Amino acid sequence: MLSEFILTDEQKAIKEAAREFAEKEFPKYAEECDREEKFPFELWKKTAELGFIGMSFPEEYGGQGAGILDSCLVVEEFWRVDGGLGQILSTTFGSEQILAFGNEEQKKKYLPPLAKGKAICCACYTEPQAGSDVAGIKTRADKVGDEYVINGTKMFITNGTIADYYIVLARTDPNPP
Repeated sequence: MLSEFILTDEQKAIKEAAREFAEKEFPKYAEECDREEKFPFELWKKTAELGFIGMSFPEEYGGQGAGILDSCLVVEEFWRVDGGLGQILSTTFGSEQILAFGNEEQKKKYLPPLAKGKAICCACYTEPQAGSDVAGIKTRADKVGDEYVINGTKMFITNGTIADYYIVLARTDPNPP
């Protein structure tokens, strides 16, 4: 027997706000974005102003501290109106790695601009010989002094041409398992 799934009043309000925003704003941008393969910077900023970008980021890093269900409700409404814009506006590529593995200084530096729509991030994983199999990557990051020198090839990087921040998956161990 399935339990009845009930949204809280706050979740209903989030869902309604996302639906109203998408229905009002997406039609103004969808055709041009598809036809011209353009990133909707103006729409990105509007989406961020409403708190939909990075909404699951903790509040101390500029997000709403929303739960995964809250984020899913927004994604569902965005995709219901337009899948392309829904994908673009409901993803902060690379931010998950900063949240999970970044130190406090990195989180405070990079996450607030992402959550506020003032910066765009991308995750550089895919490689010609490995595809998206992260265990098969060949890109190297060798420490030289106080810096890392990255050597390798990445491809098919979503937001790669417009990003402000790049999360690059690379090997630092010269003898991986």
